[in-house]
Amino acid sequence: MNHQNDPKPLVSAAELEALIQGWGASPHKSVDRFFPLRFWYIFTVILVAAVWLLFNTQAIAQSLTEDPENLIRLQNFLYFRGWFLLIVLAVGCYSYFRSWYTALVFCAFLLMGLTNLVFDLFTVYPERLANPNPRFTLLLLIRMSSLWVLYLTVKNSSRLPDAKDRANLLLPFKKNL
Repeated sequence: MNHQNDPKPLVSAAELEALIQGWGASPHKSVDRFFPLRFWYIFTVILVAAVWLLFNTQAIAQSLTEDPENLIRLQNFLYFRGWFLLIVLAVGCYSYFRSWYTALVFCAFLLMGLTNLVFDLFTVYPERLANPNPRFTLLLLIRMSSLWVLYLTVKNSSRLPDAKDRANLLLPFKKNL
């Protein structure tokens, strides 16, 4: 059976319209007023983590391992992670403020964040997990809450505020959106 020469489409235009009717951004959906708050929370956490990793690499590595061989490898890795976070921050800001594939970019960041957390649990944190302290527990809670906030951001990406309101932390109190 030769489908290449068959001029009849597999799906009619009306059937295709019925299939994709609910896809995409709907104009009647309300704006997510808390989007800027979530964005600035994520922005702050990533910026603080990047600066901390870049300027305090040796102390962080020493708090994570006692093995001298592993210490140098971990320092290099953490320094690289700090630069990586700054690049992620720059791409995320560009995507958010310019409406450049915002949902895809933040979804990719969510997948990278989840992957990095699992990777860190098995390669960076094993010694610290064997003997956790309150500071380390707080670090893990901040990472998990940031991933949850990022998930909410991806979930509500079709309800982005207007470009002029994206940096507005007082958007939840603004009327007539």
